[in-house]
Amino acid sequence: MPALFTRIIHSIFALTLIAFAYLQLNDPDPLVWTTFYLICAVVPLLELVNRRNRYVFWIAVSLCIIDLGIYTHGAYTYYLHSNEEALMQSMNPDKPYIEEAREFLGTLIALTMISISYWLGRKAKHR
Repeated sequence: MPALFTRIIHSIFALTLIAFAYLQLNDPDPLVWTTFYLICAVVPLLELVNRRNRYVFWIAVSLCIIDLGIYTHGAYTYYLHSNEEALMQSMNPDKPYIEEAREFLGTLIALTMISISYWLGRKAKHR
């Protein structure tokens, strides 16, 4: 895979995760989620500047796995109601599973991006 393409992917992933962090500033728990997405953004940023750090990667993966575990039930509950409920609606205290499904999805996206970024960086190093 050409180095320019890999750098573009790392850049897109880093910017996306930073945007996710910014969007969390209006969340009820902004410190938790902003920090989470910024930690995840560090993985593609480090790959972008050829400063891979496996500890940062594994910390980010561990946080993702913990969050996925926490929000799996809410995502499953949303799945059971998905024909009746839109995922993009206002937060509702009577339907916490909608917010939990969004948190689950965001975490899954973050995990996918950091995993691909780390894998692409590994492939580039072994050439």
